[in-house]
Amino acid sequence: MNIVYASNDGYVPYLGISLTSLLENNRNLSDITIFILCNNISVQNQLILSQLVQKYNRSISFIDISDFESSITFDFRTSGFNSTTLSRLFLTRYLPSDIDKVLYLDCDTIIADNLSELEELNLDSYHVAAVPELYMPPSKKLLIGHQKSETYYNAGVLLINLSLWRSLNLESIYMNYYRKMNGTLLYNDQDIINHCSKGKILCISHRYNLSPNLRYFPRYFIKKLQPKYYCHSASEYKEVLKNPAIIHYMGDERPWIHGNKNAYRKYFYYYKALSPWKNQKSITGQEWYMFCYHCLNVITYISPWFRILFSNTIGINKYLWFGKK
Repeated sequence: MNIVYASNDGYVPYLGISLTSLLENNRNLSDITIFILCNNISVQNQLILSQLVQKYNRSISFIDISDFESSITFDFRTSGFNSTTLSRLFLTRYLPSDIDKVLYLDCDTIIADNLSELEELNLDSYHVAAVPELYMPPSKKLLIGHQKSETYYNAGVLLINLSLWRSLNLESIYMNYYRKMNGTLLYNDQDIINHCSKGKILCISHRYNLSPNLRYFPRYFIKKLQPKYYCHSASEYKEVLKNPAIIHYMGDERPWIHGNKNAYRKYFYYYKALSPWKNQKSITGQEWYMFCYHCLNVITYISPWFRILFSNTIGINKYLWFGKK
């Protein structure tokens, strides 16, 4: 199985903890090859990551992408997100030409279960397989040509049909759309993939890209909020929440921030303790913000419509107002 991450030096601890969880829970896979798209990752950190992977008898390759922004020949803005996120659009030029399929993982993920089912998934004519976003305001969908009823996908976990990306020259298609949008999209590459690959995204179970915030939305509400998440029984819904395969710490309540109450923080702490970054200190100074965020989650469970109102008016727009934390 081919796995790819993209990271700069500052995000290496979270990449390493995610990598630890991946290797721990996929010992049964006959082959795992790790590719790291490096945006100025230090030699020392590359060595630590290499030693980690070698401990599990797997292979790792580091690919320098520090100049990838020069491939974007027009002005662009990333709404406060790190520009490294855009590098996943250039996978066909960075990865070996004999790789047909690759699993892209954001660094803020924990792999809590075996991924053999994803390895065996046949993508056929689909560009990618992905999990729907828990919620995307209709007004934001319209900006990329999506109607209210159309599904918008999260790009933090992508099973990519790399051979099809090459044959269709999707990199050029993606860049042409980005240029058309004047290099200004709220969710950057995620918006690009959702627009350009619409109808060619295979929907997979949200077990493989679980948002911790899902835990606060009652099952009855999910049918309206995100129909593709709906479970026909309460026990099925609880099982998804209890045994996720990939947890994605999207949003602001990150488990490495001191004072967080993330419902899935124990997974992060467990694999952190197994990793070379077990002594990494939590980020301080955001305790009050973490308290307020947790209060919002509690309110969500009581009144989920309030969360939707909050997301439509404040939640997503803060990235434009203040930049991403």
